[in-house]
Amino acid sequence: MLTSLRGIAQKAQAQKQHRFQDLYRLLNEELLQECWRDIRKDAAYGVDRISARDYEQNLDENIRQLVERLKHKQYHAKLVRRQYIPKVDGKPRPLGIPATEDKLVQLAVARILGAIFEADFLRCSFGYRPNVGALDAVDQLTIKLQFGRYQYVVEADIQGCFENLDHDWLLRMLAERIDDRALLGLIQKWLKAGVLDTDGQVFHPTTGTPQGGIISPILANVYLHYALDLWFQKVVKPDGHGEACLIRYADDFVCAFEDEADAEHF
Repeated sequence: MLTSLRGIAQKAQAQKQHRFQDLYRLLNEELLQECWRDIRKDAAYGVDRISARDYEQNLDENIRQLVERLKHKQYHAKLVRRQYIPKVDGKPRPLGIPATEDKLVQLAVARILGAIFEADFLRCSFGYRPNVGALDAVDQLTIKLQFGRYQYVVEADIQGCFENLDHDWLLRMLAERIDDRALLGLIQKWLKAGVLDTDGQVFHPTTGTPQGGIISPILANVYLHYALDLWFQKVVKPDGHGEACLIRYADDFVCAFEDEADAEHF
């Protein structure tokens, strides 16, 4: 982690009510160069048909010009190219493929958001986070069920989670920790970016963030942190008659209850 992001992470951990300002200035050449190392060079290209390999041919100058456009508020998010991949049940899953340059800026913003919100995310959250994954979620659930006083389990999957995130609520949630209009405006550009479908039609989503977008996982985690994780901790558990726990991996989650009425009510 860069020194600037480490400082943000430490402050986010120490001051849980702090709202960060002046984050947009962190989108500099140093951060973008660092992020470029983690951009998949063999990934599909976006609507501009510029691959990562193409962009890398003149990387230093491309990043320099990108930083200038960001600095002067001349950066514009390109259309997101949509592809469909088959799900296990045979239904198509839509994936959004941003342009290479948009991927780079999204990754930089995702790193900034991660530095802030990792201090807030609860231990029940395992998806799209550093150093934890699905197996960790399973292990934690196994321990809870084996040693806790749980008798009833509720398993759930939020239908169309990425497609249905409410933009206004998401921005309000981000604003709980971010007091930087320029950075929030940049995120809003990606939320509102048009989507180029496989049939050539362009539509502008009013909800959701494209699955496949680099910024999408952290945005979904922030949303579900406030809408689900904190709600479970602050409302569901105190109102129950017995023990209760939540384990979430992305938009899949399992809740366990000691009391049957609590499980039914949930």
